[in-house]
Amino acid sequence: MKNNITRFCFPTTAREAAGLMARLGPRAVTVAGGTRHTRTISPTVETVVDVSDLPLKHIKADKAGLRIGALCTIDSLEKSPLLARWAGGVIARTAGMGSNALARVMGTVGGNVVRPHPYNNLPAVFLALGAQAVFTDGKREKTMPFAEMLAGQNMLLFGHKHLLTEVRVPAATKSWAACAERLSLTKSSWGSYAQVVVALDLKGGVIRKAAIAVSAVLPKAARMTKAEWVLEGRPANEEAAREASAEVVEELDRMTAGSASRAYGRHTAGVLTRRALMEAFGSRP
Repeated sequence: MKNNITRFCFPTTAREAAGLMARLGPRAVTVAGGTRHTRTISPTVETVVDVSDLPLKHIKADKAGLRIGALCTIDSLEKSPLLARWAGGVIARTAGMGSNALARVMGTVGGNVVRPHPYNNLPAVFLALGAQAVFTDGKREKTMPFAEMLAGQNMLLFGHKHLLTEVRVPAATKSWAACAERLSLTKSSWGSYAQVVVALDLKGGVIRKAAIAVSAVLPKAARMTKAEWVLEGRPANEEAAREASAEVVEELDRMTAGSASRAYGRHTAGVLTRRALMEAFGSRP
């Protein structure tokens, strides 16, 4: 593909990288895994800011919770022993749903979440687990709820003026029961009809807190708040799962304005919600 790139920069710190991004604006593009840039680089871009060697490839936990570096590959999440033990392994399982093996080895956490294409697999799981996004603007480190990062104008700043450095997941979610489900034409298809992630705080067979995030059928991942309200305070049983799945379909119908082209996706999301909930109920401690 023809382009107008004349310079490559290799910053050694996240702050330096963000400073370059802010200074160069639309004349620069930030590259880590680079799985999508080969087809999407604007002709205005003259400089590539390559951040692939920054020390942001960690997966670790402390008292505050789980910390995942923005340059971790999707594959490293799928294979992480730590993530396999966190919230029923839902992050690792979701990472494994992402397209083909080559894309998972190249693609990064940062690239997957700051460009929230409907089919990207990680935004929904981080949304369901109440994650925080850590980033720098070149001057100082900042933190915001992952849900806020996905919202409105905030998302437009990431990859341009803000550099995501880490995703943090609250410690309280480690023992939650969680499950992810996805339906696509084939297992390795990037595009999917619907993806659902459920995360539940269960005690004594009762749902104390519930989170349901849906993607693919929507332009970007979103929480199904009304379906969550249906679950909270209820026994973890099939009746609750059926009611919540029906509410998910209704919520999606409102959010997609009843679009006929999204009908199958809405139905699929309802089925996947019930399936994910029943599996999560069965995995409770």
